[in-house]
Amino acid sequence: MKKFFKIFLCLFVLIGAPSQAFSGEWWLFVSGGASDRQSAAADLTLRRTFDAVYENEELSILPLVEISANYIRKNSNNDFWSGTLSGGGLAVFNREGIWRPYASLTFGGAFFSETTFYNKNFGISFQFRTKGAVGIQFGDDFRHSIQADFAHFSNGGINEHNSGINTYCISYGFRF
Repeated sequence: MKKFFKIFLCLFVLIGAPSQAFSGEWWLFVSGGASDRQSAAADLTLRRTFDAVYENEELSILPLVEISANYIRKNSNNDFWSGTLSGGGLAVFNREGIWRPYASLTFGGAFFSETTFYNKNFGISFQFRTKGAVGIQFGDDFRHSIQADFAHFSNGGINEHNSGINTYCISYGFRF
């Protein structure tokens, strides 16, 4: 378990290292929801967005990197942690008013603390994660965010056991 957290900390530092060369924004998201097999899911995500790769009056598309700590719990005997590093894009729909909608899509790798959960066999600790989210930014300078997100974890068939797991969460985010 110590090795897991050391790797997670190193990846966190690597995300911040190139930040001096690129302008952008930092976001912190806290999520809660459910996963497969009627279990609870929680997520803490640090998101770094970078300068827009496309921008006009209606739409901005920004690359992003996320590092997440994920927790899934069925009961006191069935739970696990994971750490995820992923990259992707954020499409923000620029509009007048007090809120603006957005959508994001990320893909990356995750390391699970367990290879089995309840009756699921993940095969190996390494998994891929695909995550999609839709939400709104609001408040002073759009510093707050509420989003609904869906994530799918799977080893992509690199192991004969590939149960995979899905999470469905509501997230609150704050830009700092």
